[in-house]
Amino acid sequence: MRRITKLLTSAFCALFIIIPASAVLSQQSDTDIVSSFKKHLTDYVASYKTNRRDEVRETSGGWIRNYYDIDENYTVDLRKTDSLISPYVGTANFVFTMHATSFHKTKAEAEADNNFIRSQPLKHRHVYAYQDGAWVLTQREEYMAVLDEWFKCDKDGSCMGEGAL
Repeated sequence: MRRITKLLTSAFCALFIIIPASAVLSQQSDTDIVSSFKKHLTDYVASYKTNRRDEVRETSGGWIRNYYDIDENYTVDLRKTDSLISPYVGTANFVFTMHATSFHKTKAEAEADNNFIRSQPLKHRHVYAYQDGAWVLTQREEYMAVLDEWFKCDKDGSCMGEGAL
C-alpha cells in the first residue's frame, strides 16, 4: 500500500511539473508566432521605402503613372485555428496612398511624367495564413467607401480602387 501511495504521489507531482512546463512551451510558441507575424508586416511596410511599386498603366481616362506608399500605422489581429495546415491566421488593415500623374494619350508620355498631381487613400485588408513556418498571403481586399463594401483583389494584385484616378 505504501508503495502505491508513493507511486501515486510521484505521478501527481510529475503532472504538476509537466503541465505547467507544456503551458510555458505553448505560450512561448504563441509569442514566437506573434513576433514573426509582426516582423513579417514590418518588413512588408518597410519594403515600400525601397520599392514604391511605380507603374504605368492604361485607365479609362488615358495613360497614367502612379506609385504607392503605405501608412505605418496599421492594425493587426492574429488567431489560432483548428487547421493543421494553417494553425494561425493573421489579418492586417493598411492604408495605402496611390499617387498619380495627369492622364496622357500615350504610354511613353506617362512614363516620362514625374509630376504626381493627385493622391488617393486606399484601405486594404490582407489575410495571411501561417503555413510551414512562413506567412502566406491568402486574401487581399480593398474597401470602396462609395459602396461601403470590401472587394477582393485579383490574383495579379490589382484592385478596384487602382483604376479610380
